[in-house]
Amino acid sequence: MTVETSAGTTAKSRRAQVVIVGGGFGGLFAARALRNGPYTVTLVDSTPQHVFQPLLYQCATGILSEGQITAPLRKILQNHRNVRCITAEVVDVDAAGRTVSCVVPLGGKIDLPYDHLIVAAGVTQSYFGHDEFADYAPGMKTLSDVLTIRRRVFGAFEMAETSADPVERGKWLTFALVGAGPTGVELAGQIRELATKTLANEYRRANPEDARVLLFDGGAVPLDSFGPELSASAETTLRELGVELHMGQIVTNVDLDGVVARDHDGKETRYDARTVLWTAGIEAPPLAAALAAATGAERDRAGRIKVKDDFTIPGHPEISVVGDMMTLGNLPGVAEVAMQSGWYAGRRIRHELTGEGEVKPFRYIDLGSAAYIARGKAVVSAGPLKLTGFAGWVAWLFIHIAFLTGYRNRFGAILTWWVAFTRDVRRERAYTTHQVGHVEDVYQYVPPKPRAAADTPAPVKRKALSG
Repeated sequence: MTVETSAGTTAKSRRAQVVIVGGGFGGLFAARALRNGPYTVTLVDSTPQHVFQPLLYQCATGILSEGQITAPLRKILQNHRNVRCITAEVVDVDAAGRTVSCVVPLGGKIDLPYDHLIVAAGVTQSYFGHDEFADYAPGMKTLSDVLTIRRRVFGAFEMAETSADPVERGKWLTFALVGAGPTGVELAGQIRELATKTLANEYRRANPEDARVLLFDGGAVPLDSFGPELSASAETTLRELGVELHMGQIVTNVDLDGVVARDHDGKETRYDARTVLWTAGIEAPPLAAALAAATGAERDRAGRIKVKDDFTIPGHPEISVVGDMMTLGNLPGVAEVAMQSGWYAGRRIRHELTGEGEVKPFRYIDLGSAAYIARGKAVVSAGPLKLTGFAGWVAWLFIHIAFLTGYRNRFGAILTWWVAFTRDVRRERAYTTHQVGHVEDVYQYVPPKPRAAADTPAPVKRKALSG
């Protein structure tokens, strides 16, 4: 095990060491707050790029490319001379020895010492105790997830086109989404818009306009957290698009051929669908458990770390947890909280290390929440301001342009949106023939099973894959 310093040697550093875990909004804003100070900052992330998660669904449905929603962390921070980026996965924390243990590519291990630690590791998809569902229903938290969803969505239309069996074709044209929060609503609306506009005239046998999008949620309405007015508007828009809402139904099983959902009366119903996407629930990553074990920190039901008002762990003022992995009061799990908490933690540490005095208590500025449903239709909630329809859509555009990382991404997104929204063109539709649906390769022949006695098509056996 190697103990590294900012110079990459095993000698003890003379400069204070700040380690930031995670290159998302929380970690990135913390690094920016700590730029060019008389200390060394090491930002550790398992991938070398920052991902703009609020637009993952647009990458999955062919509007934006993966390059337009990502930016290399080293490029973003290149002018911050005291910041070093490392591609590695933090797996453990030694609170007493003040080091974090990392696994680097190809399996090597290093220990990074710290005087201050900022943990901004985000959250992962939760399957509510049924992790086996992940083999059939990918979530949407990472760039890898998005590219898997793109393969499955666009691949489903291709499989429907080549299917001679109308029943099988209907299954390929059925998409089941679990979770009616912002991600589920946005993805459901985009799949229907993709089917009825972009792909409507491109196929001869499959009719994309027949595509069914089933949206399941245990709650009574979609976008419940947006309040009754905006929730009702979103429900109306989804129904107008042709999304089939199954509110009050909890998905209890997912397999190769669809889902089983249970209503409040306990009745279970099976829905056939070749593509199932999981957009419900979050949980803290394994690092949260390791951090809690090392510090004695409390965690909530989702495994997130409970922090003090300054985002430090009780009894450990040198360790801050920001963004989605922490829980504090009624702060929501949105990008704005990650940005503001990361910036605050970075400034607080900077003031402490430079002797600039204490910072003011943290005060969250609610910039609102927004969900894009279809072209010209979005809902935005910002304090007392409630916007729907075209006004909400314009507000959504300005919000996302403002927060995209880098001028190149902003300019590229504007041009792409202009083409997509005025001409119904989605140019980012490339995907491989591997892992379409649940087959390892669409050209790998799998002999069909004999037909049942009722002469109905038997399901084709496929190899299940995880993401």
